[in-house]
Amino acid sequence: MIYALLRRRIWLWQNRLMLSLVFLLVIPIILTAMIVLPFKNIFVNSLTDMPFEQWVAPGLIFIISSIALVPFLYREFFSLRIHRKMLVHVSMAPYTKQKIIFGYLTVAVLEALLIGLVSLVILSVFIPVHLSASELLMLTIQLIIYLCILGNLIITIALAIDAVTPFLLISFYLIILVIFGNGFIVEFGFFPIAVESILKLQPLSLPYQSLQIFITGRVMEWSKFGILLLLSGIWITGNSFLLQKKLRQ
Repeated sequence: MIYALLRRRIWLWQNRLMLSLVFLLVIPIILTAMIVLPFKNIFVNSLTDMPFEQWVAPGLIFIISSIALVPFLYREFFSLRIHRKMLVHVSMAPYTKQKIIFGYLTVAVLEALLIGLVSLVILSVFIPVHLSASELLMLTIQLIIYLCILGNLIITIALAIDAVTPFLLISFYLIILVIFGNGFIVEFGFFPIAVESILKLQPLSLPYQSLQIFITGRVMEWSKFGILLLLSGIWITGNSFLLQKKLRQ
């Protein structure tokens, strides 16, 4: 199933090549112009005394990958389900609901990861990106975990909601949380203590926290890594039950 979905995504990219290339080029430029250039005059250095332009680079990759993840899962689990009833036909394939969720999530994560890593190269043209081989590997690992958690959340929202307006409203709140509630742009130390404590506990922020801890102190938080993997696996199972319930309706 994953192979078939990958072939379809490659076919879609080939047929929308110019639009895809524009997306890859424009998004890093927009984020640099709208975030890095103004914010570096406010946050000259991070709380760990790293130049803001250098500190914020991994966060921008997480944001770009998030942007890349949403349209694919929205299309498959909301748009095609509500407007074209395509998910019913997919469910007739000889796969369990868990394999269907896992397959779509895997392909979405791989695509978003690839876009994020390509964007890292493009960003390096505009801002200083200083990542060692071990830091780049850790960024990749934590980005995959983060995208799995975010992808599961998007699938849950897309399956649980049947109207466009509530979906768009919740998506707006999710975008705010993704950009400002995970420490990608503004460090948690700048928030009030109560808000900081809440944001540090929400699952979406944990992979990026682990990445920053590794970059600044070369410490790998294996416990968080294991917990998030377990959470993602349980969430996939939960989404498979939700999918089954929706198909029965």
